[in-house]
Parts: sequence; C-alpha cells; structure tokens
Amino acid sequence: MSRILIIDDEEGMRDELSERVESMGHDPVVAECVDNAWKLLEEEAFDCVLLDLAIPVKFEGVARVDHGKNLLQRIAASPSYPPVIVVTANHKSGHKVGIECMELGASSFVSKDFDEDPVEPKIRKVLDRQTTPRRAKAKADEEFAGGVLILHEDGIELNSQIVGGVKGNASIRRVIEILSEKKDGIYRKCSAKTLAEAIDNQIPPPSIICAIMDFRNSCKEKLGCGKNDVIRTCPGGGYQLADRIEVRIGREDLPKAGIESDKVKLLNQIKKKQARTRRQLSDACGVPQMRVKRALSALEDEKKIRHEGSGSSVQYFLQTAKQPQ
Repeated sequence: MSRILIIDDEEGMRDELSERVESMGHDPVVAECVDNAWKLLEEEAFDCVLLDLAIPVKFEGVARVDHGKNLLQRIAASPSYPPVIVVTANHKSGHKVGIECMELGASSFVSKDFDEDPVEPKIRKVLDRQTTPRRAKAKADEEFAGGVLILHEDGIELNSQIVGGVKGNASIRRVIEILSEKKDGIYRKCSAKTLAEAIDNQIPPPSIICAIMDFRNSCKEKLGCGKNDVIRTCPGGGYQLADRIEVRIGREDLPKAGIESDKVKLLNQIKKKQARTRRQLSDACGVPQMRVKRALSALEDEKKIRHEGSGSSVQYFLQTAKQPQ
C-alpha cells in the first residue's frame, strides 16, 4: 500500500480523489492549502502527491494557480520528496499548463475530467517508477558526489554505468550535448522548447521532457541519484546540468564524418575572421560547443589553427596568420 497526499481546496474534489485512491488499495491523506500540505510533507512520508494548482496559501485564503506552481517547485527541488502529479482544470489550456508544470518538476499531469482522462493509470505509472521503498522524511538522501558523464555514440555512461542514450531514448544524448555548453564556466540553461528547436529532427517539447524523466529514472535506478543530481530543474522552469557533472565525449566512438564536417565549418568561419571564440563559432556554425571544442582540438593537432588567451575568452586563428605584434 502506498500513501498518497491529495492537495486541493475543493472538498468535493478531495473526496473524489480519495475514493479513487482508496479503490486502488492505497492510503489517501488530504490537505486544502499550501501551509497544511507543506507541514505534512515535512513530517510524514508519501509515495506520490496529487496537486491541484489553484490552491490558497492558508486555510480559506485566496486560491491562485501561482501558489500551486510555487509549491510544486519547492517539492521538486528536494530529492527526498515524492513525485507530483498535477491536477489541471478541465479546459482547453489544461494540456499546455500540464506541460509547463512538468518543466517545473512534475512527474505527470491529469485533467479533472476523469472520465476522459482517468487519474488511476497516471498514479500507477508514477508509483511503478519508484525504485526504492518509502522512507521517513527525516532521513536525508546520501549526497551524490557527481561524476563524469561520457557521451558514447551508442549510449551514455555515468560513473561506469550505462544510463541512457540507447535505442528509443537516443535523443537524450543531444539534450545533454546542448546542456553541456558553458558560458563563463556555467552550464547552459534551456527550456524543453529550446531543446526541441535545437535538435535536428525537431521533436516536440513533451518528448524532451519524457526523455529527461526517463534518463533521471535510469540514473536513480543504477546509481541512486536524486532527480536533480544530474539534470536539474531550474527555479522558474527549464533544465541545467548539475555543477558536479563533467561531460566528455567518448573519443573512440566519435563518427569520423561528423568530426570532418565540423572541422570544415569551423575552419571556414575562422578564415572569414567573423567568429573567434568557441561561443561565436558555435553560434555561427550551428554546432554545439562540445563538438566545437572537439573539432578545434583536432584542427590544432593538425597545425591548421592556433589559439590565444584562456578560458571562455580564448580566440582561434589560422596557423598561417601573421602573429600579432
């Protein structure tokens, strides 16, 4: 039996969700506002949360969608709190709101029209993803020390474990490649929409969200990672690689044709003298910075280019160019 926290300010909706949860053989616990819900989450252990967005902060206060979104982000920010299923209002924008909430850290969403969109399959799916038994809130997660994330052509390796990028979830490799780009030493932050637009096959944002969720679940299952230990959900939405993750490309698996194509693009830009830094070259060529760095290294090994400076300000020049005075 699982314990499920239901957060909704409408008594009728709390009663209906409680009955549905009980019929599945689980134990429902209810809260009608943010304050009560947070107190329960701090003091007790739950396997799942059903969260209505339009809730008040205090009992009999004003219900606002922003209150529910803020609570969702607080829950999602802690690796020791349970997954959240957002319960959206039954209107045309419900799907759009649900997708937005998944970017904020929700595991799933469901419309209040349970005849058209049953909540039970969503609950089962979220509970099935839980690979560890429920534990007391007071027991903190063991801190994940981070590690090296290696992007191989046929999979993604983290601390010697293959955690994704194989067959059906191959798009996660491109997601990580884009997120691994840095500016001033900080990993890039991207929304699911930005990531989808940056990937060649233009997959929709919901597919990006699902790919990230599947990748997180794989990391959790194989390495015990928390949901924000590798790819974290940013405050206000969007995704970013965790600081303790170092991303590398598995050189032995790099496709030669891809490297050669990148080298030609970069060399042409350097010849034009319009792009000098890695960031400029990445933007001008439409090539992720990780691949830019790899191709520039190969060009330097071949003595075709040289660099000056260090860090994010390093600039690249043709090897045959006249040395600056």
